[in-house]
Amino acid sequence: MGGSVTETMTPSPGEVAPGNEEAVRAWDTVLYERWKTNRKVFVGALDEATAALLDLYPPPAGSRVLDCGCGFGESARTISGMVGDSGRVHAVDSSPHFITDAREELSDLPNVDYEVADVQTAQWEPAYDYAFSRMGTQFFAFPVPAMRAIRGALVPGGRLAKIVWRRKAESPFWAETENVVLEFLSRPETYEADTCGPGPFSMGNPETTEGILKSAGFTDIELTQLDFDYFMGADMDEAIEALTAIGPGAELIRLNADYGESKRPEIEEALAKRYSEWERPDGSIIGRASVWLVGAVNPGD
Repeated sequence: MGGSVTETMTPSPGEVAPGNEEAVRAWDTVLYERWKTNRKVFVGALDEATAALLDLYPPPAGSRVLDCGCGFGESARTISGMVGDSGRVHAVDSSPHFITDAREELSDLPNVDYEVADVQTAQWEPAYDYAFSRMGTQFFAFPVPAMRAIRGALVPGGRLAKIVWRRKAESPFWAETENVVLEFLSRPETYEADTCGPGPFSMGNPETTEGILKSAGFTDIELTQLDFDYFMGADMDEAIEALTAIGPGAELIRLNADYGESKRPEIEEALAKRYSEWERPDGSIIGRASVWLVGAVNPGD
């Protein structure tokens, strides 16, 4: 692995797995833009879960880390400090735009480098001691090959640590947002907008997640439930903007195109009424969320 890369040109995407083109395209276009606009909400809301995972499975000092689905690089920055100058972080995302931003934002970190790659088609040498992912493994069309590729990048005894959403119903702020939107819209049979593949809750069933990891060859699989307060926005307007930008309710609006946008004023009014139950004295909107903190080990061949 090389040193930090500081050029700002948009990198070219690597090979994308058949069936994953739509999700990769969505995350490099509309979802990238919406995530960036609402970054303060989406990233800050997961700080507690990220800290809990890294406390449960800390990357060793001096270790080589593969960060899958690195986004803007917030976790890569944290992990970079944990592994120290003698360690390395290889930040990977399928979106060239995310990688471009991560390179720029982390240009001060000499122990981080970057790659645009679809994990389902990636082929890494077994050179990493630790693989990390925060919500980056839920959108694969074929999750077993993807997790097998991650395991293949780990040395024998290497650790996987990742966060995935539990079932949608177990995170009421997601489920209730969708339920409100469903009062006005249904999922159209045909649509032109790109979706994010299987979606954020594809690993919500613990048996499914454990089965995927076992099939990929991991052992010592552990799933730890974490329930926490989820920051939806500093005020009502911010919460509504964020939750109608990304998530199951937001996707319903987007898939309905112009008709979905025409219903937005009514949807936002209904969401404000629902979210008022979660409003704190300072005006912030705080829902409840639930994730799995997942650990596993590459036993080697």
